Amino acid sequence: MLQRVFNFLFRFGSMHRWALVGTITFLIDFVLFLAIYSANNSVYIANFCSGLISITFNYFAHYVWSFKSYSHHSRTGVKYLINLILFWTLATIFLDSLITTGLEAKYAKLISIPIIAPLSFLSLKFFVFRR
Repeated sequence: MLQRVFNFLFRFGSMHRWALVGTITFLIDFVLFLAIYSANNSVYIANFCSGLISITFNYFAHYVWSFKSYSHHSRTGVKYLINLILFWTLATIFLDSLITTGLEAKYAKLISIPIIAPLSFLSLKFFVFRR
């Protein structure tokens, strides 16, 4: 069974590996966001802290496994940082606007992910880890 999963992931390339890494990243980010937000009620602090930890995992997992990059970290790291700042800013603005309308933070976080994630994949594939 496990062998089938690995064959599936490697046969269909970076998109499936990206999805698995993204799912794990989402779980890390979501759990940390809820914990930090419940402790201080600040969307900005919660999103920053959960994002910092989950994005660190995300970068290295994508670099090594999803996109199998051979570029030096100084090159991909800078591009990834630009990508991170752009998408973190967009996600935080969107998240804050959803919460301001009265939506609970956990639901707002869940709504923002499917909107931001596909855009992030395209940016990672064609800008950050482009060969």
